[in-house]
Amino acid sequence: MQNSVKEINVETRTLEQLLKDLREEKKWTYVHIVEELNKLGLVVDEKTVKKWEVGLEYPKIEEIYKLSELYFVPSEKFVMAKTNSYQEGLATIHATFIKWICYITGISLKIGYIAFYVIISIALLVALSFFIENLNKVVEIGKENI
Repeated sequence: MQNSVKEINVETRTLEQLLKDLREEKKWTYVHIVEELNKLGLVVDEKTVKKWEVGLEYPKIEEIYKLSELYFVPSEKFVMAKTNSYQEGLATIHATFIKWICYITGISLKIGYIAFYVIISIALLVALSFFIENLNKVVEIGKENI
């Protein structure tokens, strides 16, 4: 295991991306991360680690310090990435809804986004057809009153 502090570029990366990339780089499973964090005195479960990676929850500051120890990445990088996550989240509020649906159903985020936009498109088409149908009725009533 490498004990040097790693230089990570997090200018635009979110915390979710950073955590997933670090885990995949080490080829660790969620179970392995939980075990390593437990050794460092932080008791978490697999579900919590998964929620961190999909952005459903964010680690508290004491958890960030332990993640920093685990990955040998300065804690300020995690804090910066967490800030990026918040900023991105504000820009796309619907993403939280999609993330929860994907987490609950076990589907990928890509499929979740596609499904979301398909559902929104169908809803807009139904609303448009309802509007056109009622517009025709209004036009017919207007013709009768002339």
